[in-house]
Amino acid sequence: MKLLANIISGMFHPLLMVTYGLILAFSFTYLVIYPPAMKFLLVGGTFLSTALIPGAFLFFMVKTGHVVDMELSNRRERTLPYLIIISSVMVCAFYMIKMMMPFWFVSLLLGVCVALIIALVINFFWKISAHMIGIGGLLGGIMGVAHTHVMNPYWCFICMILISGFVGTSRVLLKKHTPMQVYAGFILGFGCTFIASILSFIYLFI
Repeated sequence: MKLLANIISGMFHPLLMVTYGLILAFSFTYLVIYPPAMKFLLVGGTFLSTALIPGAFLFFMVKTGHVVDMELSNRRERTLPYLIIISSVMVCAFYMIKMMMPFWFVSLLLGVCVALIIALVINFFWKISAHMIGIGGLLGGIMGVAHTHVMNPYWCFICMILISGFVGTSRVLLKKHTPMQVYAGFILGFGCTFIASILSFIYLFI
């Protein structure tokens, strides 16, 4: 059971969520019309900036003893890694602007930044689940985009809710978080990206 929990935690690591979100956007929104070469360039740049580079920094910090593990189990060690990840998402947002991506996607990245900043502050006092911030943010973004674009991918909602449950259960089984830390992370991630997507829609009419 712990092996399965570790596999699920690895597959849905927070650093991968932005890349997953972009792949979903290219697959199920009007962005599907983008040419394959452009999609590859954008997905590759997103993976590089939000997963590979910050992941390399975390790996270096683990090897040098600055943090215990890649999952940042000790909340007191999360400040610098969180700042690195926030910076990486902001770089990705700037890259998306330069690549002429629609504002609603950039706003989702800004929502992610807000969620991470709030989590950074919370972690000074209490541990909150970064995995659930990531998966909650992904689901919040999907629901927000579906609402503003008048879509109803109910099968996608069902799959994401099930995945969220699996990830949350895995974090509790591995004793990385308490149920309350899991719920709090999910609500924070979901709320920030959902609100960001709604605000981006309102911004278009201002």
